[in-house]
Parts: sequence; structure tokens; C-alpha cells
Amino acid sequence: MGVSAIAIAVHFSAVWAVPRVMMWKLFDSLRQSADGAPGPQTPVLPPLADATARRVVMPNPDLLYGLCVLDLERGPVIVRADPKLSTYWSIALYSSNSDNFFVLNDREAGQRPVALRISATADQPESIVAPSKKVLLLMRVLVPDRAHGMDVLEAARSSLKCSTS
Repeated sequence: MGVSAIAIAVHFSAVWAVPRVMMWKLFDSLRQSADGAPGPQTPVLPPLADATARRVVMPNPDLLYGLCVLDLERGPVIVRADPKLSTYWSIALYSSNSDNFFVLNDREAGQRPVALRISATADQPESIVAPSKKVLLLMRVLVPDRAHGMDVLEAARSSLKCSTS
């Protein structure tokens, strides 16, 4: 009986703790990689993944990524993007325990610019309410051909802006 109780306690601790520790380390590594540059609400635009990229397990080499750590402690954050692409792109929001709670993609947004208000409280009806005060935003842009059109794809990714106003 004692071994079973310990096993159950370890299992539930791991299920609860692992996603939170993983996200905490990711938030911290984004802040460290950006020392002297981005802070919260500042997009991080890593280079296109190749065989040496292992910050994220098995990153997709056909996607450009953009990330923002959204700190909702002091209030809502406004996210804007204007990809202007006819190929796949998406914006996904993840809570501090790694749960995905919102996704918007090219099919839903079409060619329209994106303006999202993310808040930790339901203070306004047009807000996306986050389940945590720290949120990871992950933008993905499909790279159909590395040899052509990279400037358009980079411009789409660089249109990502995260700000408190």
C-alpha cells in the first residue's frame, strides 16, 4: 500500500509540475537569450531551424517561428500582426502550464490584419482571457520554398508586435 501511495503521489506531482517547469524554463531561456535586447512583450524571431536547432525538440525546418512572452501582471497585452500571406501561418497562445488556449490561422483571418487583446481577467468582452498571468505566443509561418520568397515570409513574421498599449 505504501509503494502505491508513493507512486500515485509521484505521478500526480509529475503531471502537475513538469508542464509548469518546462514553461518556466522556456520563459527564462527566452529572457536570457534576449539579454540586452527583448524583454516581455518583445517578439523573438529565431533563425529558420536546421539540423543543429534543438531549443525545441524536433523543430519543423519548414516553419519560421516568432515568440512573445506576454506578461499580463500589469494588464492586458495587445498583439498585432499583418502577415499578408496566402500560405499557412498561425498564432497560438499557451498558458504557463503549457495548455494551448487560443489559435488563429490564415483560414480564419484571411488577408485581414490581426489585432488581439489578451488579458488575465474578463474585464472587457473583446478580450481573450488567459488562464495564467504569463503566456507564450507562438507564431508559425510556413516556408514552402527556401530558395524563393524568404523576404516576404520574414516580413510576415516581423509584422508580429506585442505591446501593453
